[in-house]
Amino acid sequence: MSDEHSAPWRESPLRLTIVTATTDPDRAHDCLASWMATAVTQPRLQTVVNSYLGTVPAFRLGVERALQEDPPADIIACLHDDLEITEQGWDDKVLEHFRRHPHCGLLGFGGAIALGDADLYQKPYNPMSLARQGFRSNMRDAELHGIRSLLAERVACLDGFSQIGRREFWLGQGLRPNLDNAHDPDRYGGLRQWEAPLEAIEDHGIIHHFYDGALGALAERMGWEVWYLPVACHHFGGRTAVGDSGYQAWAAKQIPGGDQGYWEQSHRHAYDWLRDVLPIRI
Repeated sequence: MSDEHSAPWRESPLRLTIVTATTDPDRAHDCLASWMATAVTQPRLQTVVNSYLGTVPAFRLGVERALQEDPPADIIACLHDDLEITEQGWDDKVLEHFRRHPHCGLLGFGGAIALGDADLYQKPYNPMSLARQGFRSNMRDAELHGIRSLLAERVACLDGFSQIGRREFWLGQGLRPNLDNAHDPDRYGGLRQWEAPLEAIEDHGIIHHFYDGALGALAERMGWEVWYLPVACHHFGGRTAVGDSGYQAWAAKQIPGGDQGYWEQSHRHAYDWLRDVLPIRI
């Protein structure tokens, strides 16, 4: 795609691969094209064209493909197919942030400084108690979702539309050791301290909804920092799953209550699974 650019690609010490999932490549075309048109480091693109696998399984497949690339990707960006990026050089900005912040394992273009109510486990379960708080972004309509921020800062979790992680994060390698299996040669090929995040999330019954909160919680568990990076963009919202009638019909066949059933299941499973790290405050 380099012939679409007015300037040649720049070399970067880190290699970036973008992963996305779509059920309608034609509808997604303009958003995907915006990523490449504003990129300056020649990122690779892995697109999972799925027949309704569910959001987490589809991105898990794409990340697994990216991890097998040769030469290997250093940074893997999971982007929703309804995200438009308008900031020139956004990819260089992302890679430079990872280079300057070695403890940053995960970053994105919209994040919240708190995840879950402060008294989350001191009161009866309510899925709304897992909600994020203090959301900031540099989206076109940032003020409709929280505040507009032009400063990079640490956050508790990111919005699902942009989850950009180090290779080590996606593999399950943490800065904090997992003493339960760090020395077990039979688990995870003997190479990982933790289960790969998307694998763990799917294994815990989170197929859609709250996977972004779960990724933030797993980063905390593994010892990685999560950062918000202000990049000019627009998330059309809903096209990847919830606003897709095909997805709604698929979900209705998978679980009682359809998409709402997935929402309820994801929050309950996350509440039970992540109590060692929730709630999170930055």
